[in-house]
Amino acid sequence: MRRTRTLVLAAMLSCLAVVALVLAGPMRAGSARAEPLRMLVEGAFAAHHTPLFLAMERGHFAEQGVEPVIEPGLGSNMVAVLVGQRAFDMGQLSASIAAISIDRGVPIRMIAIQQPRSPIAIVGIRERVRLAGPQSLEGLRLGMTPGGTDGVVLSLLRRANSLSLNAMVVMPLDQGTKLQDLVSGRLDVVLADALAMASRLRAAGHEAEVMELADHGVPLQGLGFVAGNAFLSDSPDLARRALAAIRRGMADAAADPAAACRTSRAKEVLVEDEAECVATLTAFLAHAMPATASGWGRQSREAWAKMIGAMRAAGEIHGTRPSSAYYTNSVVP
Repeated sequence: MRRTRTLVLAAMLSCLAVVALVLAGPMRAGSARAEPLRMLVEGAFAAHHTPLFLAMERGHFAEQGVEPVIEPGLGSNMVAVLVGQRAFDMGQLSASIAAISIDRGVPIRMIAIQQPRSPIAIVGIRERVRLAGPQSLEGLRLGMTPGGTDGVVLSLLRRANSLSLNAMVVMPLDQGTKLQDLVSGRLDVVLADALAMASRLRAAGHEAEVMELADHGVPLQGLGFVAGNAFLSDSPDLARRALAAIRRGMADAAADPAAACRTSRAKEVLVEDEAECVATLTAFLAHAMPATASGWGRQSREAWAKMIGAMRAAGEIHGTRPSSAYYTNSVVP
């Protein structure tokens, strides 16, 4: 009888152990409990964040032994500061703002680049303006969002093309009103993602007039991911596994942007409706490094040197750090 009670007790303890493992959350083969990861993105949740949500929903993070918490931010500057202060482990932001922050001593590094070339361009409505080079901007009303990448872009554009401060009427505005202000005629042109704004204008019955700024002395890179130096020192494998999950999410999003938007909008509040989400995500992916390509996320010393040189010439960067101080490829999966 005693032996029977012992066997029953052992069986109950075994069952309880299994239940505890299930309740503990997803685990990766050969690893302990999934590790938490705190990530901050540069703005309100939007189409270009859907690969992150897709990676969560389809279990890519769980397979890597990562349990992410992703929060919306209030601009790339905020991301750089909070990641540098260790309030978050990783962040998504524009490379130019990461560079300025690092130049000012914020202890972060870019760990993967999504957009090797910034998609920001001067965009207007074709029947209203003709953009034939930077000098054609003189006298136009240009809308830009202060305090982030737009300001850096405008500074580099002026410097590279000898445009005076009074060459354009610069009008600060919220990121979300650029389309409305263009269509209403309040603005002649805006700084915006070229493909995304062209798609939105087309939906509103207009064709876009676009001037790509990378062709006019603005050699910026676009969005990517940063991590704090202390986090990279303490948890390089966690950073690598998180990027591997994100890469799979980007591949899934590229395979079916509509499904990525549906899945994400069912879980999170996005700034776009479903149709606009698909158009914006497609534009984002068109400027992004393909997730299925070899070398995804890897950064180029030449691209960083060119960007930093232009930013230093425009007065956006003042220090003399080498380009290697701004990025690392050590955790790219």
